[in-house]
Amino acid sequence: MSKKNENPRPYGRPLKGRERRIQVGVYMMPNVVDMIDEYIAERYDPKKGQYSRSEFINEAVEKHMRDLGLIENKDDEEKQG
Repeated sequence: MSKKNENPRPYGRPLKGRERRIQVGVYMMPNVVDMIDEYIAERYDPKKGQYSRSEFINEAVEKHMRDLGLIENKDDEEKQG
C-alpha cells in the first residue's frame, strides 16, 4: 500500500522558502485579469525577475485580510518586536 502524499508530483515553480502552497481555482471577469496583467507588465523589472499574477493575487488577499483584522499588520508586528 502506498501513501497518497508520499511522493507527490511537483507542480508549478519551486517554493520560495519553506511555505506550503496549494492550487486554487478562481473565477474572474476577463477585464479584471486584463487589469492585473497590465499592472504586472508595467512593473516588470528584469533585475528582480518576473512578478506573477499569483503573486499579485496573494498580496491582494493578504492586504485584504490585514484590513479585515484577520492577520496582524506588519507595522504592528514591528512595534511588538
